[in-house]
Amino acid sequence: MCTLSYIPIVGRDFIITVNRDEDPSRLALRPQKYIYNGFELFYPKDSKANGSWIISNCKDTCLCVLNGAFKKHKRKANYRQSRGLMLLDFFGYANLDDFIKNYPFDGIEAFTLIVVENKTGIRLTELVWDEQKLFIKEFDSSKSHIWSSTSLYTDAMKLERKKWFQDWLNNASQLNADSILEFHKTGGSGNKEYGLLMNRRNFVRTVCITQILGFGSEYKMRYIELTEDDLNKTD
Repeated sequence: MCTLSYIPIVGRDFIITVNRDEDPSRLALRPQKYIYNGFELFYPKDSKANGSWIISNCKDTCLCVLNGAFKKHKRKANYRQSRGLMLLDFFGYANLDDFIKNYPFDGIEAFTLIVVENKTGIRLTELVWDEQKLFIKEFDSSKSHIWSSTSLYTDAMKLERKKWFQDWLNNASQLNADSILEFHKTGGSGNKEYGLLMNRRNFVRTVCITQILGFGSEYKMRYIELTEDDLNKTD
């Protein structure tokens, strides 16, 4: 699943936008507040595994998980736990470093996890788990970045998507929630295989777009459900 963009706005403000690419029969509940292990968390809930692909404590931390690591992997018959539940578990740890050191990643399917912590300044971290080893990379939070799920997009597709992203950034008259959302609806417009709104014969398609607006200590989540007709409008 997923295309994720991170865009800094001013100072410690940022916007995360995520397109969820999924089997349309796998439904999700709209975002709301949940109490998990005593923590208030806000996220859309996957109806199958009860976890999420994007989550925030609406205070200083946001997470988003993409399927796959560096290369497309062969799925095992069974895994210990859903990747989406791992996001909820994260908040039981003191911080990202504690999570990296102590979380039991064994038995979880390959993933790419993006963590945005905004405690004393924005820390943007990528964790990649290939089912054998955890790879950690820190990104420059003052720059914009885009990620695409390895399970759905080849290296060539990812490269072209990055080009669309950079071209859009170079020509954008303003960066705000609406303009970023528009890019997530129109990037690679008409390319159903790997445009940002994708639809592969309705077996896998972009089913929703979620934004987290991190403005100082105020966090907001915006959620847009999409239909097959929405995707056809980009033809």
